[in-house]
Amino acid sequence: MSEGKQNSLLIVLLCSIFLSGLFYTLFYEYYFYLLIPVILLFVILLLFNVKIAPFLIAFATPLSITVTVKELAISLPSEPLLIFVMLLFLFQLFCTRRYDKKVLSHPISITIYISLAWTLITAFFSEDYFVSFKYLLSQLWFIIPCYFVVIPLFKRVKSIKNFFLCYVIPLSVIAIVCICLLSTENFALSYAHYVMQPFYNDHTAYGAVLALMIPLSFAFAIGSKEIVPNTFWRGFFVTIFVVLVAGLIFSYSRAAWASVLAAIGVYVVVKMRIKLKTILIGLAGVGVLVLIFWSSIIGMLQKNEQDSSGNMMEHMSSITNISTDDSNVERLNRWACALEMFEESPIVGCGPGMYKFLYSGYQKSYNLTQISTDAGDLGSTHSEYLKPLSEQGVFGTIAVFLVFLTTVAIGLKVYHKAESKTVAELALFLVLSLVTYYVHGVFNNFLETEKLAVPFWGLTAMIVALDVYYPKKELLKEENDNNK
Repeated sequence: MSEGKQNSLLIVLLCSIFLSGLFYTLFYEYYFYLLIPVILLFVILLLFNVKIAPFLIAFATPLSITVTVKELAISLPSEPLLIFVMLLFLFQLFCTRRYDKKVLSHPISITIYISLAWTLITAFFSEDYFVSFKYLLSQLWFIIPCYFVVIPLFKRVKSIKNFFLCYVIPLSVIAIVCICLLSTENFALSYAHYVMQPFYNDHTAYGAVLALMIPLSFAFAIGSKEIVPNTFWRGFFVTIFVVLVAGLIFSYSRAAWASVLAAIGVYVVVKMRIKLKTILIGLAGVGVLVLIFWSSIIGMLQKNEQDSSGNMMEHMSSITNISTDDSNVERLNRWACALEMFEESPIVGCGPGMYKFLYSGYQKSYNLTQISTDAGDLGSTHSEYLKPLSEQGVFGTIAVFLVFLTTVAIGLKVYHKAESKTVAELALFLVLSLVTYYVHGVFNNFLETEKLAVPFWGLTAMIVALDVYYPKKELLKEENDNNK
């Protein structure tokens, strides 16, 4: 038999096996089997060109579906891709020992080392080693592929744009589908809570990622010819921006709405060139006023009985309802549990990833709501800052603040010092995008999921790349002086 016939026979045999398995799995509703060809396609592409791996991850993440096998949950195909790229990167690093030292010694990288190192230390004091080290490992397969691997690829603005497009195009398709489905239900609030499933587990995570992408999509929509070379691309980015804004509105995520408003506030502050000293004095003044009138503020909040509503204004005003809105009251319940867990172990916490397994023992009967649960399956601490406080102690939260504040500082430094106006504006809108999540992190925590971790660390990597690889005004001036 000729080689061609052998190959044809092999293809027919493999297709027959797959179709037989397909019939069996569809009959028993094992739908994850349908992802096998997609995963194989990604593996083949990676073997031919490893550099496209981060872009494949970005594209696959919004479309990934969480599958549970014997109590082990994994998001397919994004997490296997993340693990594969992490292992490949570590293997290459071990073999070649070559990586840009400027990236390794960058201030943002250093804060990430501190955060990971403290996570490792506290894992040894955990009440369940397996859970904590698994949590640490998951953080590594988010950060290594989406931060360290991609930074060298972002030496060109085109690569930054491509990474953004790979994530935002499937996200926009999901947003359009969600809006269309919502329209069939008259945009009912109750339907908006789960219309984005199975791609996002609820409307808060969905709203958070939409908010994260909106400032950057606006930057591309108004970008220079270097980013937007012609009318077609201009129209394309404007369309993406409009779709994301519409998706955000109909996500009914109040935290996401508030985070975008905060980003707009930061934009105004930066453009008005208000000094940091003035900002800090203003924030301190607001803090003092809050402390002085704390009792009066709580009394006013308790009088607000506006529950979540399909009406936009009523829904927004329900943010301050801490009496009858179950979502808000449950969030306060989770925060109270986190603070009690912190008080019990203020230095090392209860262990990374352990909050959802232990918080039920700290719930008080007077804090419980109709949506309270002991199972830990309806969200975690609902705070990106209280979660490390309860799990890793005070230094865990300090480490998170270090990463966030350093990223903002570096991003604004690039904005002020970049030689290229395009790079400067891009840096500013990257900061604004990340600010939406920093603010959203007060109310929810999603960085333990790849849905938010991939774009979050990808955008952080973009800021590092702009700082490391793109010319600055001072350097050009110094070079010109030396030439003279």
